[in-house]
Amino acid sequence: MNKFTQTLIAIVTLLASCNNSLEFKTLPSGVEYCYINQNPDSTTANPGDVWIINVKYYNSNDSLLFNSKEVAENFTMGCPEEEMQGCIEEGLTKIHKGDSMIIKVDAEKFYNISCATTPPDFIKKGEQLTFYVKCENIIAKEDFENQLLELENRMVAQEKMLIRSYLEREGIQAKHFDNGIYKIILKEGQGKETAANKFVNVNYVGTFLDGLEFDNSYKRGKPLKFQLGQNLVIQGWEFAIATMKKGEKSQFIIPFRLAYGAKGQKGIIPPYCTLLFEIELLDFK
Repeated sequence: MNKFTQTLIAIVTLLASCNNSLEFKTLPSGVEYCYINQNPDSTTANPGDVWIINVKYYNSNDSLLFNSKEVAENFTMGCPEEEMQGCIEEGLTKIHKGDSMIIKVDAEKFYNISCATTPPDFIKKGEQLTFYVKCENIIAKEDFENQLLELENRMVAQEKMLIRSYLEREGIQAKHFDNGIYKIILKEGQGKETAANKFVNVNYVGTFLDGLEFDNSYKRGKPLKFQLGQNLVIQGWEFAIATMKKGEKSQFIIPFRLAYGAKGQKGIIPPYCTLLFEIELLDFK
């Protein structure tokens, strides 16, 4: 049993046995918070800093909705540059490094503002979510940015080796662009290359370098139509399609910095993931 689980058990036991002794404070926005363990002499976050936390939150029926341990050992949240009233971020501004807290927020505000999405159907209007939070650390904005830069540089170096190994293993001769994209022409096109702001019509298959497929417009039976230069697709696609001619089919190896970066795409693309796209440019105008 890890320390966080032990802490949560202690909190739940405390709530059940001496609920009246917990002193919740209420902010003008309606956010409620209560300290379980407090380190008032420790630091709190400044705007732009990053909280390293363990967190679980429950709905009004005591159903567990989220456990950070299932996502990452060191789960991070950024302290917003601007005040977010009524949200979990406002409650977290009261937490010190080493503190354990209970924070209650309006569920609708949490989903609408903190998560930038609509609440699930099972969330009732006016319902509160209860967060159990342990703050492991607070990292200054500049220090966190430096850590991310160091990590990205390491991942870039690893990615270059991974791509070279893939090309050698598959015996592929590819054109290499300065931005790190590789292009393999499978079928020549006709005419001029397309250009920025053109409306394009493409079919595509997206896979990882191990061959695992994650997206396929052919299977949907519906090509993708969009305008280049409007940031509607990943940067790698913007560049890749601009090198293509009508009727051309090519494969592109796209480095993570021109794909979904350090965040990935939840449930689909892992962080720092190199992608392989086979793209067929059906038409453009």
